[in-house]
Amino acid sequence: MAKKLLNPYPVPQEDPYQHHINTTRSGVCGVKYKDDSKRYAYELITYKSTQDANIAGAHVTHSGDCGLCSTLEDLAAYMRNFDMTSPVRSCGLKGTVSQKWALNCLEALGLTTPCAKIWFYNTRNTRKECLLPCIKDINKPYNLPDGSLNTCLECDETKSGPVFKKVAARTRRDSGLESAIHRPPDSISHITHYYY
Repeated sequence: MAKKLLNPYPVPQEDPYQHHINTTRSGVCGVKYKDDSKRYAYELITYKSTQDANIAGAHVTHSGDCGLCSTLEDLAAYMRNFDMTSPVRSCGLKGTVSQKWALNCLEALGLTTPCAKIWFYNTRNTRKECLLPCIKDINKPYNLPDGSLNTCLECDETKSGPVFKKVAARTRRDSGLESAIHRPPDSISHITHYYY
């Protein structure tokens, strides 16, 4: 049975990449169930620390503030899709023709509509800022032999990453999840999703 988010985020109507926003992140995002024994209806609440979340009876779902992708439905999509890069890239290509096609594609991955919308804006910004390196690296591995990112992903990380992390909030690393993109172990939060 799907969980019920009691304080859902609205679908963004404006592209956050078109505005100067403060990308500073802090704290942790907690899942606070209305009834922890039933674990059905919940709220997303940003806490200053893991300790504060624990004291409040919340379960930390990722490091950093809560945002558009902090829902448990989005967590499930991230867990289900070990490689989000290739399918999101395909959805982004659909976005060159139609925003609706891109959003339908992103939602088919299991993302909620608000989360799919920030992923759409992210792909659009990456296309604008990183088109040439991404065309060059289209068939290259995500990581170079030394473990660093290929030029496309490095560009995306630099040009689109800060806004995405602030607005989406949930990233795989901040959720304690590994992915098809190899990351240094010390960059992955230590979170166990036992509360689902």
